[in-house]
Amino acid sequence: MSHEPMHRIIRLKRYEQPREGYFDDFLMEFHKRQRAELLRPSIGELLMDRIHAILSEIRVPAMAYAGAAAVAVVASVVILHQPGTTGQPRAYAASYSQPPVTVPSMQPVSLRVEPPTSDRFDSLFPPSYLLRPRAANHESPLSF
Repeated sequence: MSHEPMHRIIRLKRYEQPREGYFDDFLMEFHKRQRAELLRPSIGELLMDRIHAILSEIRVPAMAYAGAAAVAVVASVVILHQPGTTGQPRAYAASYSQPPVTVPSMQPVSLRVEPPTSDRFDSLFPPSYLLRPRAANHESPLSF
């Protein structure tokens, strides 16, 4: 396929010039169409502007508090007006198939802690509640 016809048309168009004032007229026509488009907004833009105007007037925190109060009132009414079966309280009974266990003789339990009888504290497992005797030192330790 030859590109010669296309090159010939391009050579002819090289010598064409737009009329005098073409670019100025183009700019004025462009600005005129822009203004006309701004003055004639689309239906979608009008709808969005109206919705935005309505929603901007609503105070969200006040509506949230009012909604929460309404839900609380409705919930309390529903809970308080549930029909009861009878006006008397319900009684529950339990039955055991085995008699309770009894201990014939119980020994008293003492919760006293007896101090160790010897002064020797280095046994294999010393009680954890006893501290080893040492001199009181009020200085802070330098290392842990």
